[in-house]
Amino acid sequence: MKNKELTQLAVDIQQGLQRLGPDRVVALSVHKTKELIAELDAKATLLASELSSTDQ
Repeated sequence: MKNKELTQLAVDIQQGLQRLGPDRVVALSVHKTKELIAELDAKATLLASELSSTDQ
């Protein structure tokens, strides 16, 4: 992946965490919260994998 794509993944994770945080604008339903957590987990895993493969 390119650096720009990795940066976008990190931004997506940050924005998702803000949607879950205490300063959120709208409360999410339990279903939406679980979906968002699963999506963020997948993005974080991909980001970590790409960064670790770049180091090698």
